[in-house]
Amino acid sequence: MSANSCYSQDVLLILDDQNSPLADLCAQVVPADLHYGASSDPDPSLLAATTIMIGAPDKIARFLSDAPALKWVQSTWAGVTPLINHPRRDYQLTGLKGVFGQVMSEYVLGWILALERQILDYAQDTSWNQRAPVTVLGKRLGIMGTGDIACDVALAAQALGLRVTGFNRSGRCPPVFESCFTYEQRLDFAKDLDYLLCVMPNTPETDDLVSTDLLHALAPNAVLLNTGRGNCVDEDALVQVLDSGHLRAAVLDVFNEEPLPSSHRFWPHPQVYVTSHTSAPTNIEAAVRVFAQNLERFLKNQPLLHVVDFAKGY
Repeated sequence: MSANSCYSQDVLLILDDQNSPLADLCAQVVPADLHYGASSDPDPSLLAATTIMIGAPDKIARFLSDAPALKWVQSTWAGVTPLINHPRRDYQLTGLKGVFGQVMSEYVLGWILALERQILDYAQDTSWNQRAPVTVLGKRLGIMGTGDIACDVALAAQALGLRVTGFNRSGRCPPVFESCFTYEQRLDFAKDLDYLLCVMPNTPETDDLVSTDLLHALAPNAVLLNTGRGNCVDEDALVQVLDSGHLRAAVLDVFNEEPLPSSHRFWPHPQVYVTSHTSAPTNIEAAVRVFAQNLERFLKNQPLLHVVDFAKGY
């Protein structure tokens, strides 16, 4: 723990190594009257006193039952599935917003351009070969999910001339989307899309949303990209539709089992690109900025930003 005198009754646990970037940056924003400690394997006395915790959800889930005084957890991930799946829910959980949009946009548009402009094919040529010119201008991108990450991707896609449609539970349409569809309208949403991007959370409602019928509703030669959670895509259906020739490619960053086993059929499949959950890595500096805003609010008994609804899962 810090040597600072503690006027606050709250204790912060930074669930990471003492000399990690997360611990160093958090230490810079902690008020002088707040006790804090940093450890990836905290001792029972620190856990017993902890009222605030920041770290990766999978690590936090390991110690959640050992911190009886816990009031608030700040996730350093966009997704919080390990904590949603934990039975304990008597604390506030806050996620990260406004952090991942730029890097996700780079990933998604980088892959769309690489596939549409056949950059990967050109890179493998061993002789002069000029293919017919292609462009993304006027093509249709459907995004499953319309949160802050999806909105940033939609805005970047529009700058390249893509037409962007959204998909969410309510059908409410943020301004950056041409239109939005509900779960009940999923086949209408998918009809004739050139690209389908999934950025959905892991909830029972999103299991296997990308099914055989939805994939067949996409335009011939369409591309699927999944950067949300692996549960959204029916793997058997995807392989079947790829093998049928209806889809051009699947760019997959997330999976039901991670790391993806070396024996998995996705690795050798010629139309599947596996990117090992690298589409939008956490920027620790940005995460700590969000934490600092919430810490100030917490200590002043003000409402926290980006509170997760345990019932919804996000």
